[in-house]
Amino acid sequence: MSCVKNIFLIIFLNILGFAQINAQHSELDTVYFVKKTPFLQKILSFQDLDANINLSPDNYLIPAQGTLYGPNGQEIIKDKNNLYVNIQQTGFVYQLFSQKDSLVEFRRIDRTININYNIGCYNFLHEDQLYSYGGYGFWKTNGHIRQFNVIDKQWDIVPMNYEIFSNGYRWYSSEAEKLFVPFQLILNTGLKFIPENEFESQWISYYLDLKQKAWFKLGKLDPSVRKIFGQDKNPTAFLSVKNGFLHIINDEIYYFNFIDNKIYKSIKSDYNQFFVRRFALRNVFEYKGQIYFYYPSSGQFESVAFKLSNFELLKFPIWRRDTGSDKYVAFILLFILIVFFITRYFKQKIQQRIVLSQLKHLKAKSVGQAFVGTEISLIDMLLQASLANEKIEIHQINHVLGIKDKNVGLQKKVRSDVINGINDKYQIITNGPNPLIVSVRKEDDKRFLEYFILASEVKEIQKIINKSKAN
Repeated sequence: MSCVKNIFLIIFLNILGFAQINAQHSELDTVYFVKKTPFLQKILSFQDLDANINLSPDNYLIPAQGTLYGPNGQEIIKDKNNLYVNIQQTGFVYQLFSQKDSLVEFRRIDRTININYNIGCYNFLHEDQLYSYGGYGFWKTNGHIRQFNVIDKQWDIVPMNYEIFSNGYRWYSSEAEKLFVPFQLILNTGLKFIPENEFESQWISYYLDLKQKAWFKLGKLDPSVRKIFGQDKNPTAFLSVKNGFLHIINDEIYYFNFIDNKIYKSIKSDYNQFFVRRFALRNVFEYKGQIYFYYPSSGQFESVAFKLSNFELLKFPIWRRDTGSDKYVAFILLFILIVFFITRYFKQKIQQRIVLSQLKHLKAKSVGQAFVGTEISLIDMLLQASLANEKIEIHQINHVLGIKDKNVGLQKKVRSDVINGINDKYQIITNGPNPLIVSVRKEDDKRFLEYFILASEVKEIQKIINKSKAN
């Protein structure tokens, strides 16, 4: 009899064991009704809250315990219009469908088949569309952008101009519609080593423009920031705040402001300790300058203000303009300058030769050949007036030049041309800097000019006139 009982006991235990194994490998349901916890009530009351919230296991919204996906983390992705729960590392997505009294209904909206290709991916909402960026799976990281297809209920790849590889340091601004990646983390266990050029390119900063669906370079990660990142042994727990995110590195809080390209470091030890004690940053979100922490065991919230006064601005930016091509730009500019100065030098030499040629030509001529008749008449009149310490008025010049009956505009032009011509020829003949004829305002009527020959040039022009007469 005891033998029979033992047989039945063994059978019962085996049945129970198979039931547990089957439960561990059961799939998730498509619809769940979950209790509206204080946590859910709070985030639903903030209708315009835009946040990604990593949940602790005791605050999971989808009851996955006892299924194959029980160990997977869960994340809330929310904006003002939608609230989703993502089962991490799977691509499974549940959407908040309705609220009934104290219950909230979540419905699974995807038909994902492939999983574990997007471990650690970054999920975000843009124009009511759900996106997934990067991740690790099948022995390597990827920099793919995936968009959830609501018709096919699958994730579609979004073709890009580059593949920028994902890491923990990434932040999306729904306001700017940009995804910032300050540097890349390339993992590929299928390669013995990463080529040097690819390794160095990891330090280039990019942003993804969601409007244009294209990546753009921002610059190169500042060397001081590289040192900070090098000290980060556990790049997890990023808290999105206004214009960037908070991150704990070596028991200190850093605020990376991607919009303004600035880095801040906490100067309050109690502020640092507060966050370090909550290092995982689960059940945490920022809303309108307040950071909310939820404790599932008590159902209570705790909040702390996010104040810039708790931080100091570091002296270096996140990224700097990439100077890798500066040497080529400098070479081109230097080449242009050399060509410019060489061209200018030869132009000056040619001009000097022309001037010397004209000078020799003019000096070889008589003054009568250098100046035309009206020019000689004007010089004679001005010379006689200068010797008498007098000046010549405009109407006298007009009379000598034969333009006294012309209109004022033409008179002015002819006077200017003749006087400028005389001065140019005179300077070439004398090889000196001074003009022959100058003008001043009349003392009794400043509206009009008077003309005369410079006193320093009287003797020189007399020599030229006498030489002319002798010839």
